[in-house]
Amino acid sequence: MLQLVFGMLMATLAGSHAVAAQPVLLPATIVSAFDFRGKVRFCYDQQPEFIYFRKTGNGRSAVEARSMDASIRTIFDFPGLGDDNSLSCSVDGSTVEALNTTQDRLYIYKASQLSVYKFDRGLLYSVKGQYSLLSPDGSAISVPGDPIHVSGPDVLRQMRFLRTKRNAFFEGGNAYLDEDRSIDLYQYGNDGWQKQRSIAKPAGFYIHEISRCGSRILASLGNGENARFIALDEPSKGRADWLKNIGVRSLFGAFSDQVEFDGAYGRCVFPLLGMRDGRKIILGIVTFDNEAMQRFTVAAPPLAMSDDDISLSKDGCHALISAFKQVPDIPEFTMAQNVSFVRGRDVERHFDYRNS
Repeated sequence: MLQLVFGMLMATLAGSHAVAAQPVLLPATIVSAFDFRGKVRFCYDQQPEFIYFRKTGNGRSAVEARSMDASIRTIFDFPGLGDDNSLSCSVDGSTVEALNTTQDRLYIYKASQLSVYKFDRGLLYSVKGQYSLLSPDGSAISVPGDPIHVSGPDVLRQMRFLRTKRNAFFEGGNAYLDEDRSIDLYQYGNDGWQKQRSIAKPAGFYIHEISRCGSRILASLGNGENARFIALDEPSKGRADWLKNIGVRSLFGAFSDQVEFDGAYGRCVFPLLGMRDGRKIILGIVTFDNEAMQRFTVAAPPLAMSDDDISLSKDGCHALISAFKQVPDIPEFTMAQNVSFVRGRDVERHFDYRNS
């Protein structure tokens, strides 16, 4: 299975606030593409790079970083294959963590050194969010097992370890646990991680992601058929619906509301998809914080998403999105996919390279 991911440079994103009632439609165009297999995540300090797993052909895999100009470097390698969903990176790019596919090994690359841990048995665990395995500042980690140090510096001795069978989502020094009927907030103190409060959520819904949108913290929920959104920093009753105030909810009258929000570096993002169109053709992209949203049109041939995740860069000017190389009548994950970058106004596609 190949995967299409495209990066986007969105014109005037940082300096322009759209009016909620009539948002300015900003242009975004694809500028590069390459064939790829698996997930990618932005991971860098200053210059934009994204990371991914690559099989090296000798029974090992590597975590590689790729820049916007297609320069590639290897961060570390390990035996076997990597678990795509587990690939995690701190906000400053200094810490990278990953599990292998059998989930009996944990790899932590920190301060340019690799630390390896093992588990007595595979975790049977699916990492959900961008900051579920590793916290944004790289100081906390959560897995449903007890890591045993194998080699390299024992960095876990200096990290805040949260052992839980539930998915954890780190944000702002807190950990949010996805329980059956609630989202439980935990904070770390002298006695370790302690539960502070519970936030009710609809039965049957699970957390897709918890993201900071400016000064707000937003939980994106789904049950496979419908989506829900909960502001975790607002009281459950009598709250001001800030998603409505900035114009986000009004878009669901013209576009599908069965979408999941993502976010990074203080901005949230979601795609505009057609109503009752299972092909998930991207009709636009919306980013927002707590004050305003911005809406983008993609000047490109029709693109159909093959994965629900969208990854934003630190400046909000690039995005990574998985899509099929051709719009399918009925989406199937065995269909060919590739990776593209997008740039703002008046710039056309300028190179297309392939990587198998």
